[in-house]
This record gives sequence, structure tokens and C-alpha cells, in this order.
Amino acid sequence: MARVARVPDAEDLNLTPIMNMVLVLIPLMLLNVVFMTISVIEVTMPQRSAGAAQNGEPPKRLQLFISQQGFTVVESGASLPALENCPGGGPTICPLKEESEGTLETDRHDWRRLYNTLLEIKQKPDWADHEQIEIVADSSVNFGVLVKAMDVSRNQRVPAAEVKTAIKGKPMTTDQEMNESQIPLVDSVDDQGNSGKMPLGMFPVVILGLPTVSH
Repeated sequence: MARVARVPDAEDLNLTPIMNMVLVLIPLMLLNVVFMTISVIEVTMPQRSAGAAQNGEPPKRLQLFISQQGFTVVESGASLPALENCPGGGPTICPLKEESEGTLETDRHDWRRLYNTLLEIKQKPDWADHEQIEIVADSSVNFGVLVKAMDVSRNQRVPAAEVKTAIKGKPMTTDQEMNESQIPLVDSVDDQGNSGKMPLGMFPVVILGLPTVSH
């Protein structure tokens, strides 16, 4: 009589070592993940007409024109005179560096002088409550330059050592001081009556104009 071979019952697969390994790998994988931070800048599109002031006078307008030649600041329809490092009849603020290969476009421009010029306007009594600035750039201007101009225009700054006690912005004396400066927080009340700390604004309402075509 032939014998019938018996196949032993298969044992259940032990997944415990694999699960332990996965639990160890998950934290290691999370440590290597790079999280992306996205900043959103609120801007206002240009209106068809700025209208007139209630007293019949033309409304105050602060405009910033950006080109490869520098910044032109226009205060109530009048261009500010060129600073000492610019030729007569040129822009208000000329670039620090000439356009060259390997130079970042944002590094060419004189951000300290732009900030100081806007802060000087803001600290005039007639402009203390004004919050709007119109920015128009040539089509050849790098997008990073436009974004940084918006950033410089929005808030007042002080040297880092004075950020906790400052109640108003301060002109910057050196480029390093400008790069290391910070925005102070001051007590503020919003439209709903809620109080709290808010960044010290300069011209926080930015209106982007249509780009001009450079020739």
C-alpha cells in the first residue's frame, strides 16, 4: 500500500520585524523632508480713476516707477530731484552697480536710499495718514525687483537693536544696517475694535500699475 505524504500546515507570516523597521524609517524620512513656505503679497489692481478729494483738490498720489536706470519717485505729480549719485534729469535713485553678467538684479539697486526717501515722505505731516503707493515697472524689470520694492515700501524699519522700543521708523545710514533692520510691532486697533500688536506700516496698500514697454 502506497504511503501518502502529508504536507505540514503553513505557518502564518510574522510581520512584526517588518513593522518595527517601518516605524523606525518613518521618523527618519520625515527629518529629510523639506517644507516649502509660500508668502502671499496682497496688492490692489489699478482703478480707472483715482477721483478727486472731498475738498475739490486733486488727491495725493505717491508713485514709484522702476526701470533699469533706477527708481523714480513721484510725489503728487512732481518727480523728486535726482540724488547726488544720479545725473541731472535722470531717475531719483540710480542703481549701485552696473548691469553685468553674474550680478543679481536685486543687488544692483539702492534699496537703502529708496527706503529713506519713502520714509522721509511718510514722516511729513501731510502724508502721515496716507497708506497707498502706486508701483509701475518697465517690462524689462526682473520680477524679484518688483517684489522687493513692494516689501521695502510697505513697512517702517529700525535697527535690530531698537526693534523692541521703537514707535516710528528710522532712516538707515549704511547698507548693512538696512539689511539687518527689522520691522517694529506697535499697539494697533483694527476696524472691528480688536487691539493687538501690528507691524509699523509705511505705505501698506500697494497698487500695481500696468508695465511700461522700455525702448
